Amino acid sequence: MKSKLGFTKENIVASLGFAFFVVCPRMAGMMHVISKHSSISMLYTILLGIVVSIPLLMVMVYVFDKAGVWGTLSFCILTDFISALIMKSVSIRAGIETFVIAIFVVIGVKLTPYISSKIIFNEQEKKQEIAK
Repeated sequence: MKSKLGFTKENIVASLGFAFFVVCPRMAGMMHVISKHSSISMLYTILLGIVVSIPLLMVMVYVFDKAGVWGTLSFCILTDFISALIMKSVSIRAGIETFVIAIFVVIGVKLTPYISSKIIFNEQEKKQEIAK
């Protein structure tokens, strides 16, 4: 069922899911770094950042389609590095903190498949014991 604007229920649900996903600890960390090391308006920073991020998000989806998770991760690390370079105009410390956040994201990406496989394996093992 399409509305007059062309939005479907699926499109609205997916958009809401994406919106809640974007609001993540990494984003909170970036906003904290920016607000802590500058006196700029967070409202204007967010609004302009949204406009600038739209084409970057589209590029990220394209990179994911062509190069998979590792290509996308490389692209995201590159954008974090560029962010750290740009942030040094606000503060060198803010740039370093941004880069450290990127390092923790990489560590998280490497660890989460291992941790989730251990959790899923343990759940499957318990189900098998119960079935016996």
